[in-house]
Amino acid sequence: MRDAGTGPFNVLLLRIGEVAGTSDRRTIAASFAFRFGWSSVVAIAPYLQSRWVPDVALDNVSFAFERSTAYERARLHVVRGVVVAGDPRAADASMATVPDADALRRALRDGLVAQATPMVAALERWSGFAARGTWGQLTSAWASQFMAIVDPGDGQRGLVAELDAFFEGDDIVAAMRPRMHAVSVDGAIRLRQRRASCCRIYLLPGGELCTSCPLVGRDARSRTPANPPTAVSNGVGDDSPGTATEGSTWTDGRSSSSR
Repeated sequence: MRDAGTGPFNVLLLRIGEVAGTSDRRTIAASFAFRFGWSSVVAIAPYLQSRWVPDVALDNVSFAFERSTAYERARLHVVRGVVVAGDPRAADASMATVPDADALRRALRDGLVAQATPMVAALERWSGFAARGTWGQLTSAWASQFMAIVDPGDGQRGLVAELDAFFEGDDIVAAMRPRMHAVSVDGAIRLRQRRASCCRIYLLPGGELCTSCPLVGRDARSRTPANPPTAVSNGVGDDSPGTATEGSTWTDGRSSSSR
């Protein structure tokens, strides 16, 4: 993920263009950024569901993408992470501690940002797509995973404060965060978002503007049933090291080698 010009990362990018019917590198980069953002489920799901944050540094994660180029799953090489001090799991040598829930949320944010930073730089060098545009896709995908994991029946309105705290800061991530608002859909509170950057899919043959696009008005977003696609795309499974579904491509964050 550190060099978009060679190896499996480059092969995947070219495949995205082939499937989408475009050679425009900026559009390919934007499409990949959102796919990569979906892999954040490997960290966000444990945080929301079990209150721990795994180590998702590029050196510790492999990513699988289907032949269609959709994100398939991620695999941790070594299971280690962070919990809040006082958590019984802290007794395990694989777990470090942070003082409180706010610090745990910050550990999640810091981990995702550190993981993505070299990839963002590599994409910009390869495509010319501005780093701000890539960060806008990533933050949108991160928010989508929060929205997908928290069921509307649990009250998605409360996610607004959680996401505000998650994105708080004075860096590029805070600047390119999506803007959230709550709407009622069939009696349930659902969140809608407005991305900070466009994914450029509307430039593809037959493409249209996404409802979460900054080029689309709020009224249009509020009328749609889903915004954007929020299906959780596979977290850490119990698959054996080096295995993947037929046709998948494994990209190793350490060496960018196929697995």
